[in-house]
Amino acid sequence: MPADLSLRSFVRALLGGLVASRAGEHFTLADGRRIEARLVGPAVEAGALNADAHTCRAGAEARAWLRRGQLEQNAQAASHRVLVDLAGREVDAAESPLARLAIGKAPFLEPHHVEAGERVRRLVERAGLQPRMTMTYSASRVAGLAHHKNDISDMAVDARRALAEMHRVLPADCAGVVLDVCGFLKGLQQVEFERGWPRRSAKLVLRIGLEQLALHYGLSAVAVGRAHGRNRAWVPEDARPTSWD
Repeated sequence: MPADLSLRSFVRALLGGLVASRAGEHFTLADGRRIEARLVGPAVEAGALNADAHTCRAGAEARAWLRRGQLEQNAQAASHRVLVDLAGREVDAAESPLARLAIGKAPFLEPHHVEAGERVRRLVERAGLQPRMTMTYSASRVAGLAHHKNDISDMAVDARRALAEMHRVLPADCAGVVLDVCGFLKGLQQVEFERGWPRRSAKLVLRIGLEQLALHYGLSAVAVGRAHGRNRAWVPEDARPTSWD
């Protein structure tokens, strides 16, 4: 059965130079995708489409019509955002799986978990990695990618080496979940579905992985240091410091 397009998708397809033919109650593209003819009315009235009894083409106002629609969508989305401070970065809690676990009265993740996860996100960005459904980012795989110096920058090479080190430090399942959730912003349910895991298991594996990774980075839930420091005072006569505990 031919795939039905939304009006915006139909306009974008015609902007690429395609022409839709009228077939019964539908305008149909050469690749079989179609839209009900009655739905193109608003775009025709706005000048985004030129339609007659036989064909439909992009109109002079097609690009402007799409831009206006995108601005309206962005404004509507912005009104529903819940912004939270995540390791010094403002993010939408609805978009970040990590943010959703780090807010509330009793958050599942603590600040040092978040900071460890944010480091992974930054490494993935610098490494220029993109998630692929058919690829497993094991330690050997990421380390192998780091050797292609002719294709990527030194910064990307260093980032990929750091990600490979993360895989060596963490158990394989923990490293994979941390990379998927923190680096590629996958939801926990998606991670569980892809791995065939029971519900809520990815959440626990993520916390274990972030706890070990935070330890590797030298991060902890509380600041650790000397109980007290050495206090110093200067003797005016000879300006020599003395100290006491």
